[in-house]
Amino acid sequence: MSEPLPPLDRLRQVEGIRQGQLAFNRGEFFVAHERWEEVWHELQGTERLAVQGLIQIAAGLHHLKEGRSDPAARLLEKGVTKLSPDELTTELLAGLRVTALIQDVARLLADLRASAGPLPELSGLRI
Repeated sequence: MSEPLPPLDRLRQVEGIRQGQLAFNRGEFFVAHERWEEVWHELQGTERLAVQGLIQIAAGLHHLKEGRSDPAARLLEKGVTKLSPDELTTELLAGLRVTALIQDVARLLADLRASAGPLPELSGLRI
């Protein structure tokens, strides 16, 4: 088992997650991906897996925004799979609306599969 992080390192990680959340909520999915990836490099275990799920969802939404629905769907599916209930208990993600995000992404994926029409609206997505 790894040793606990010094308090300042943990605060920096929490701030990185928060900065990713703010970017995500502004619809800046690529920026969110980048902020979360900076933190992800330092994590282990379930925290690492959960943050990787967030990264994949943000990257998928970025692809979707750019009109690339096939790679978007693949990344969204992978991200949702990584955000299982076990990973949701991590303190690093406290304050994020992860369960709601999983539900929103599931609806988005259903819309993508059901229609070859216009891309779904992304402006209401929040975490």
